[in-house]
This record gives sequence, C-alpha cells and structure tokens, in this order.
Amino acid sequence: MITIRKASEKDIENVLKLYSEVIDQIRDNESHPGWEHGVYPRKENICDAINAEELYVGEKDNEIASAIVINNRTNEGYENIKWNIDVDDEYVYYIHLVAVNQKFRKQGFAKKMLNYAFDLAKENSIKSIRLSIHMNNLGIEPVYTKLGFKYVDSIEVNNKYRGLISFKVYEKIL
Repeated sequence: MITIRKASEKDIENVLKLYSEVIDQIRDNESHPGWEHGVYPRKENICDAINAEELYVGEKDNEIASAIVINNRTNEGYENIKWNIDVDDEYVYYIHLVAVNQKFRKQGFAKKMLNYAFDLAKENSIKSIRLSIHMNNLGIEPVYTKLGFKYVDSIEVNNKYRGLISFKVYEKIL
C-alpha cells in the first residue's frame, strides 16, 4: 500500500537520503535526470520545498520511497514558452524533482505521485500542470505522456550550478 503525504521538517534527512540513493542508483543509466550529488538537487532545494509545504512523499511500509515537488513557481527558461493555455501562475502547478527509489520501480509510484498532483490541482482550481524533462531522461517520458502530458517545446537553460542544460517541456491541461 502506498501512502502519499506532505513532507515535514522531521522528514528532511530521509528525503535527502532518498534523492542521494536515487542519484547513486541511476548514475550509470543511459536515461537519467542529470542529477549530481551537491549540484542538483541541492540540500537547500529540498529544505526550501519542505519548509514551503510543497514536497510530498510516497511511503511504503513506513519507508519514504518517492517524492515530488508541486508548486506555482515557474522553472528557469519557461518565460518564452508558448503554452497551450494562457493562465497566470496561480492557476498552474509546476512539477519538480520526481524521484522514486529504484528498489520500488515498477510498483506505480511515479504514476501515483502524479495522480496525487492531479487530484490536488482539481481541488485548487488549477488549469494546467507543467514540467520539464532533462534531455537524457527519456525513460520517464512515456509515463508522462500516458498520463496526458503533451510536448510543448524544447529549451536550453544555463544554470549557475549545472551549466547549459537542455529540456523538453510538457503540459497537461485539466
């Protein structure tokens, strides 16, 4: 049984451990999100998301198996994208840092986390859910498209921690 809940301050170390384990588990995969210890996601990204009550965890047998950040803050590089629906950010959820511990692969955690985001969006009158996929993270793409996300554009972002990164940008209109 998977339980999804909002992360709290008491979860910080376990959530950091989850992201660290995921980085180690996928480091050598051909398809990966481009995450790197100490670079991205950074401890401050996780702590800020938890403190802002934007990070949710999926648990199985009292172990944090997955995490997702859901908020109304646009990603760097999104300012020039022509989205399929033109709404203010208060009516948009942006999905960040979807992670599933690989020992829980093929158990539907990513899908359940995203469906949780969809339910939350409907409760809060959200019109659009947007996310970006690192160009090397092609393995997750079918999950997003099966859940109704549509490709919108490709962008390059020069991030101060990660350098020049290419992303595919997707949107799901609710």
